[in-house]
Amino acid sequence: MADIFISSSRLDQDRVKPIADRLSSLGYSVWWERPPRTGHAAIEEGASQLDSAKAVLTIWSANARNSSLVCAESAKAFDEGKLVQLRLDNVTAPAPFAALPIADMRGAGEWGVLEDSLARRVRGGDESQEPDTSRALPTPAAGGVPKILTVAIFAALLAFVGALSAALNGAMSSAQLQIAATGILVIGLICAAISGFRLITVLRAGG
Repeated sequence: MADIFISSSRLDQDRVKPIADRLSSLGYSVWWERPPRTGHAAIEEGASQLDSAKAVLTIWSANARNSSLVCAESAKAFDEGKLVQLRLDNVTAPAPFAALPIADMRGAGEWGVLEDSLARRVRGGDESQEPDTSRALPTPAAGGVPKILTVAIFAALLAFVGALSAALNGAMSSAQLQIAATGILVIGLICAAISGFRLITVLRAGG
């Protein structure tokens, strides 16, 4: 399996090839050419290469921005903490990828930034030296929203059970129970809104 999986539009193969060749010259094994065939076998091969790669390099362009496959592969790579990005055109990557570091390869290109980031993901970097954070693309932080939501929902459920128990034991009046239930409902609605927003963001990114 390849060290680096390149996610790009099939329409950009002529521009992707020099990048893949340079990475190969640095000693990486690279998977980037889409099989000419289609069907279940081709899909399985791409999925297997994506899963096993140590780094996923998304090459954003006008064509890639409109590719649901590129967006889906990038979303999966981001979730697994192995996404690296570069752009070829003067385009903005779709959400949520636009908020992440993207090496600008227009003109001379930010090869140092790109190669440092790939080296840390594939080879683990040089452990004898401190990482150069001024040039490197940091590994995306794992999303903390789901954990926060889980804790909030669990706490709301405990509060509701506690309030209900207090009301049954006569320690809380029905009016106080209604106030407590209203507050818990508000917390639940806020959690649902955050979950819905995150789901929409991921769906827009093709994940």
